Amino acid sequence: MVIRAKILWAVVSLVSLIAIIGVFYTGFRKILSLPFRQTNDLLHEQDFPLTLDFLIPAGLYIDETITVKEVLYHRLHKPGQKAHLFLSKITESIPVKYRIAATTVFYLFWTLLFLVFFRIFTWMHYTTALLISFLFGATVYFFMPDFIMGKIDDSIFLGWALALLGLRWWTKRKTVKGTQ
Repeated sequence: MVIRAKILWAVVSLVSLIAIIGVFYTGFRKILSLPFRQTNDLLHEQDFPLTLDFLIPAGLYIDETITVKEVLYHRLHKPGQKAHLFLSKITESIPVKYRIAATTVFYLFWTLLFLVFFRIFTWMHYTTALLISFLFGATVYFFMPDFIMGKIDDSIFLGWALALLGLRWWTKRKTVKGTQ
């Protein structure tokens, strides 16, 4: 009977989570599809403390038909920056295997820095310090410019760190259950 209650609770929790995510997703899509100019004018008329003025990018004409999504896209989209174009031209001339090697060394460098920090300034065990260093190194590496343009390598390193932490958690959980 206890197992049925746990399964029922898990199913109810999952259905509730999916419903909440669906409501937020639908509301977010509805807000993004609103006409920008009418919405912002309405917020100004009602003296709302937060208006959409901060979203308006310089040099963009806002007509009646433009939506909040389009204005947000123009605001967040930064057309080809000179530094990014320069780096992409340089990295394209380097062979792929060397870029992958440099990327891996760069990631392991950050991991080593965190490992040294954790081992010197904390009382962590080596495996715990190493696994958390993998995660912190991947997190720092995710936000740093690197040799491979795009986020695929960053996601691989984050996935690797999370997989190792999950494996560690699973083995610890299994050994704790085995000793009980």
